[in-house]
Amino acid sequence: MTLDRLTITFSWPDKKLWPNDKNGKAWMSYQAEKVRARDEGYWSTKKALGANSIQLQSRTPTKVTFVFPDRRNRDIEGCIGAIKHHIDGIAKALGVDDRIFRPWTVDDALDAKGKGLVIVEIG
Repeated sequence: MTLDRLTITFSWPDKKLWPNDKNGKAWMSYQAEKVRARDEGYWSTKKALGANSIQLQSRTPTKVTFVFPDRRNRDIEGCIGAIKHHIDGIAKALGVDDRIFRPWTVDDALDAKGKGLVIVEIG
Protein backbone atom coordinates (compact mmCIF):
# COMPACT_ATOMS: atom_id res chain seq x y z
CA MET A 1 0.00 0.00 0.00
CA THR A 2 1.28 3.48 -0.84
CA LEU A 3 0.78 6.02 1.94
CA ASP A 4 0.35 9.75 1.45
CA ARG A 5 1.27 10.55 5.08
CA LEU A 6 3.68 8.97 7.52
CA THR A 7 3.87 9.62 11.28
CA ILE A 8 7.15 8.79 12.99
CA THR A 9 7.65 8.96 16.75
CA PHE A 10 10.96 8.79 18.60
CA SER A 11 12.27 9.52 22.08
CA TRP A 12 13.34 12.90 23.40
CA PRO A 13 16.84 13.80 22.07
CA ASP A 14 19.86 13.10 24.26
CA LYS A 15 21.19 16.15 26.13
CA LYS A 16 24.51 15.90 24.30
CA LEU A 17 22.79 16.53 20.93
CA TRP A 18 21.52 19.99 21.87
CA PRO A 19 23.56 22.70 20.12
CA ASN A 20 23.83 24.88 23.22
CA ASP A 21 25.23 21.96 25.23
CA LYS A 22 28.27 21.44 22.98
CA ASN A 23 30.15 24.60 24.06
CA GLY A 24 33.38 23.83 22.21
CA LYS A 25 33.48 20.14 23.14
CA ALA A 26 35.25 17.83 20.71
CA TRP A 27 32.95 16.05 18.24
CA MET A 28 34.06 12.67 19.58
CA SER A 29 32.50 13.46 22.96
CA TYR A 30 29.01 13.09 21.45
CA GLN A 31 29.65 10.88 18.41
CA ALA A 32 27.98 7.82 19.98
CA GLU A 33 24.81 9.83 20.65
CA LYS A 34 24.77 11.05 17.02
CA VAL A 35 24.99 7.46 15.76
CA ARG A 36 22.24 6.35 18.17
CA ALA A 37 20.00 9.23 17.04
CA ARG A 38 20.52 8.43 13.34
CA ASP A 39 19.76 4.75 14.03
CA GLU A 40 16.66 5.64 16.05
CA GLY A 41 15.38 7.86 13.23
CA TYR A 42 16.04 5.09 10.71
CA TRP A 43 14.39 2.27 12.66
CA SER A 44 11.47 4.42 13.85
CA THR A 45 10.77 5.21 10.20
CA LYS A 46 11.01 1.57 9.13
CA LYS A 47 8.61 0.61 11.95
CA ALA A 48 6.11 3.36 11.01
CA LEU A 49 6.32 2.42 7.34
CA GLY A 50 5.93 -1.32 7.86
CA ALA A 51 5.36 -3.12 4.55
CA ASN A 52 4.02 0.09 2.98
CA SER A 53 5.70 2.73 0.87
CA ILE A 54 5.21 6.47 0.78
CA GLN A 55 4.97 8.72 -2.21
CA LEU A 56 7.19 11.76 -1.74
CA GLN A 57 7.45 14.90 -3.86
CA SER A 58 10.52 17.05 -4.47
CA ARG A 59 9.08 19.25 -1.70
CA THR A 60 7.18 17.28 0.91
CA PRO A 61 5.53 19.15 3.82
CA THR A 62 6.88 18.05 7.18
CA LYS A 63 5.46 18.79 10.62
CA VAL A 64 7.54 18.29 13.75
CA THR A 65 5.94 18.34 17.19
CA PHE A 66 8.23 18.51 20.20
CA VAL A 67 6.39 16.97 23.15
CA PHE A 68 8.36 18.48 26.03
CA PRO A 69 9.07 16.30 29.08
CA ASP A 70 8.61 19.29 31.42
CA ARG A 71 7.67 22.95 31.45
CA ARG A 72 11.21 24.32 31.03
CA ASN A 73 11.50 27.06 28.44
CA ARG A 74 13.30 25.71 25.35
CA ASP A 75 14.73 27.47 22.33
CA ILE A 76 12.89 26.11 19.26
CA GLU A 77 16.00 26.42 17.06
CA GLY A 78 17.87 24.31 19.62
CA CYS A 79 15.08 21.71 19.45
CA ILE A 80 15.44 21.53 15.67
CA GLY A 81 19.23 21.24 15.96
CA ALA A 82 18.89 18.41 18.49
CA ILE A 83 16.97 16.21 16.02
CA LYS A 84 19.27 16.77 13.02
CA HIS A 85 20.67 13.25 13.20
CA HIS A 86 17.20 11.72 13.64
CA ILE A 87 16.10 13.51 10.45
CA ASP A 88 19.16 12.14 8.65
CA GLY A 89 18.12 8.63 9.72
CA ILE A 90 14.56 9.22 8.53
CA ALA A 91 15.80 10.39 5.13
CA LYS A 92 18.09 7.36 4.85
CA ALA A 93 15.22 4.98 5.67
CA LEU A 94 13.07 6.61 2.98
CA GLY A 95 15.93 6.68 0.46
CA VAL A 96 15.78 10.46 -0.05
CA ASP A 97 17.83 13.57 0.63
CA ASP A 98 16.48 15.45 3.66
CA ARG A 99 16.23 18.66 1.63
CA ILE A 100 12.85 17.45 0.29
CA PHE A 101 11.34 17.94 3.76
CA ARG A 102 9.98 21.43 2.99
CA PRO A 103 8.18 23.42 4.26
CA TRP A 104 8.60 22.64 7.94
CA THR A 105 5.91 23.31 10.49
CA VAL A 106 7.05 23.20 14.10
CA ASP A 107 4.80 22.88 17.12
CA ASP A 108 5.11 21.86 20.77
CA ALA A 109 3.12 20.14 23.48
CA LEU A 110 3.66 18.86 27.01
CA ASP A 111 4.05 15.15 27.79
CA ALA A 112 1.82 14.27 30.72
CA LYS A 113 4.07 11.27 31.45
CA GLY A 114 7.17 13.48 31.73
CA LYS A 115 9.33 11.48 29.30
CA GLY A 116 9.20 13.69 26.21
CA LEU A 117 9.13 12.60 22.60
CA VAL A 118 9.21 13.94 19.06
CA ILE A 119 6.56 13.32 16.42
CA VAL A 120 7.44 13.85 12.75
CA GLU A 121 4.64 13.84 10.19
CA ILE A 122 5.73 13.60 6.57
CA GLY A 123 3.36 14.23 3.69
